[in-house]
Amino acid sequence: MKHRIFWPLFLFLVLPVWGFAGSQKRPFQENITYFKNTPNQLDIYRLYGRLDGNTVFILGGIQGDEPGGFLSADLYPNLVLDRGNLIVIPRANFHSIIKNNRGVNGDMNRRFNNDPPNDIDDQIVGIIQKLMAESDLFLNLHDGWGYYSETYIDENRNSRRFGQSIIADTDYYITERDTIHLERMAQTVLERANRRIENSGHHLHFMNTRTLEKNTTFPEQKKSATYFALTNFGIPAFGIESSKNLESLDLKIRYHNYVINEFLKLYGVEPEHPAIIYEPPKLIYLLISVNDNIPMVIDNKNTAKLIKGDQIQITHIESNYSRGLSCDILGVGDEQDFQKSFTINAPTRIIVRKDNRVVGEIVLDVNSINNQLFTYLIDVNGQKQAFLDGQTLRVKRSDKIKIINVLHDQLNSDHYKVNLKGYVPPSDYNSGEDRNFLIDISALSWKKYSLNGDGKIYPLVVVKNDEELSRIYISIE
Repeated sequence: MKHRIFWPLFLFLVLPVWGFAGSQKRPFQENITYFKNTPNQLDIYRLYGRLDGNTVFILGGIQGDEPGGFLSADLYPNLVLDRGNLIVIPRANFHSIIKNNRGVNGDMNRRFNNDPPNDIDDQIVGIIQKLMAESDLFLNLHDGWGYYSETYIDENRNSRRFGQSIIADTDYYITERDTIHLERMAQTVLERANRRIENSGHHLHFMNTRTLEKNTTFPEQKKSATYFALTNFGIPAFGIESSKNLESLDLKIRYHNYVINEFLKLYGVEPEHPAIIYEPPKLIYLLISVNDNIPMVIDNKNTAKLIKGDQIQITHIESNYSRGLSCDILGVGDEQDFQKSFTINAPTRIIVRKDNRVVGEIVLDVNSINNQLFTYLIDVNGQKQAFLDGQTLRVKRSDKIKIINVLHDQLNSDHYKVNLKGYVPPSDYNSGEDRNFLIDISALSWKKYSLNGDGKIYPLVVVKNDEELSRIYISIE
């Protein structure tokens, strides 16, 4: 059975083996992605230290309107660890982060008593629960209103406010093997972290929600991630809350990281600590492929010119950040349209977000095709002739023709099909493309494809994405 390390015995116990590291040479990292390129994308980062040790699980973004939590978690996946292991999920609820609300499908942090899973949020919760089973310590990062105070000071500082606190469901918890002294652990971390906070009004405090007590004033915590980790796996579990009322996002991130780093020290996880610096995110450019061609670079705030019916795919987002990015083609798809193909029929915009913050925009300028600009090049009995949209080629039953090409100034001729209705080319698969076949007019006998059904006039049409763009007529004299 895997040993759990609890206060204060952890300093004297043998560090456990993290079983899923396999034979990979340490230190190294793994990244697992669920629901890729959807609004619910879930990225899990596993970090294995040079020396094995305890495993700390850091969870951010379970509630989408708390950026201090998910942006502070986002500083850890690129660490190199000297000792111990980390599991990091910076954005548990990416869809809600994009939408900047607590939960698109309700509060994900109130779903840990759901069984079986009913929707995507429950599936994500199930993945988080499995990772808890591999961990020795669980930290759930939040931003809460106001400032916690055990005694009432004012409306913004009292025992009902969660901001600037370390939260546990009880002061201690007895398992079959050990007693977990949650308050002692939290107070040790608080004493060290608060040394670094110059403004005493920003100091963090321990908040005990007394979730296990019958008359708890926070019964909803029985559905939370920390309660589940503590009572189901017997591991210390804490909510870390910065205050939504702090004057800057930088402070929220900084205070979170002060606390996280002290918990890592407490559990013997020794990283090269990330720099607690927040750089405003920005879009540099997008790579956009049009009709499966080589992607073109479109800089932020620039315009991509398209023709109605063009199919586009955003293949790359270049930003000063690599995580938490999404792109939304307005009017099509959903909040995450990255690497998906869409047909564009009207002018629109691509909105690029880092989490819920808009960091860039690309305009898609869509023009209609001028069908009068189509030119049909046709060989009739060895003589080349040209026709414009709507004109008629008059032939005899004994004639033979070849559709050489149909050209247009705005379009690449490879991006549409040219189809003579009523003609079936001599191939195993009729793709609807009839260019460069020698066509015997006497073989045009499918009257149902002719105008008026009399077998005398057959349309020759240009089609793109199942939409007809132009036509001329083959009239049999």
